Amino acid sequence: WSRCHTGMVKGQRWIMPKAGSLDQLRLEGFDESELQATEDLLKIEVKAIGLNFADIFACQGLYSATPTGSFVPGLEFSGIIVEVGADVKERDGWRPKAGERVMGVTRFGGYTTHLLTRSCFVRPIPSDWSYEEGAGFLCTSLTAWYGLVHLGGLKKDQHVLVHSAAGGVGLAALEIVLAHKAHPIATIGTASKASLLQERFNLPSSKIIVRAKTGKDFGDQLDESMKMNKCEEGIAIVMDSVQGPYFQPCYDRLCRGGRIVVFGAASMTPPGDRPNWIRLAWQWLRRPTVDPLEIIAANKGVLGFNLIWMWDKVEEMSEMLKSMLAAVPWKRPLVGKTYKMEDAADALRFLQSGQNVGKVVLVVNSGSS
Repeated sequence: WSRCHTGMVKGQRWIMPKAGSLDQLRLEGFDESELQATEDLLKIEVKAIGLNFADIFACQGLYSATPTGSFVPGLEFSGIIVEVGADVKERDGWRPKAGERVMGVTRFGGYTTHLLTRSCFVRPIPSDWSYEEGAGFLCTSLTAWYGLVHLGGLKKDQHVLVHSAAGGVGLAALEIVLAHKAHPIATIGTASKASLLQERFNLPSSKIIVRAKTGKDFGDQLDESMKMNKCEEGIAIVMDSVQGPYFQPCYDRLCRGGRIVVFGAASMTPPGDRPNWIRLAWQWLRRPTVDPLEIIAANKGVLGFNLIWMWDKVEEMSEMLKSMLAAVPWKRPLVGKTYKMEDAADALRFLQSGQNVGKVVLVVNSGSS
């Protein structure tokens, strides 16, 4: 951002005029001085922005929570508090102060140099983490915690399958599984990502599956891994962000009382800037389905969630965040690749490609000119 000749301080933000295509994203200036931290709000000078698959789906109009009309994408950020509202209170032993480094989540509006957010959605960044690491933590870890612990009922010694284990949510999920002394099986899309899981978590190759292209071949891979890992009873929890041909083989191998927790559909991610509606229609017609009567006899569960619909449950979310931070000795988040804020569309296309490990993060250059 910069100060123009009139003295007005300019901010910048990415605007999506209307959901439909990534190439519609527009970077526009705005007067950040109009953002006033009243009541329990904090004004943040943003330093880094975490990217999520939900950002892509929102921009392409495939996300049910997308605002109608124009909107600013982005669900998580880090930065510096520049103003504190008069009604901001202490929470969990921390009272926000101007000048502090923080990380936060927001219901859209994250792709910006300045924003207002309720103080309950912000936490201090650990002193040894960078802004980029802070921006890549809260959304992914809360998603993994809610799915595994809140819905999945994660317990010691359970066998847990984590899809896309080298991505942001996947890495957070593995930390949670291991902190609970449960046994992970990690799936990845390409073999090149295996070394990361071996180095970061000391996972043996028997616990890592490079997903085959077909459901039948993937089922064979699962059987082999389960046999090597003495998973005789079946898998207790599946964290499924992929679906497609991989859903049914996982469902078939759940133990009694096992649960598939569905929170994404990466297999349906359009490869280009805009959706291919014919291809999506074909995938939709072939999507996996579950018979509610059958699951009674099978004693299995299928649960789905999108944390953005929990946004108004402030106390529940805050309590969950407190539990999550206390229960896991969190490693520094893995930032796989950074882009300048000006290159947001390219960053989203890279995330869309599935090549990334860890988080993709936008870095905001906030030096005055």
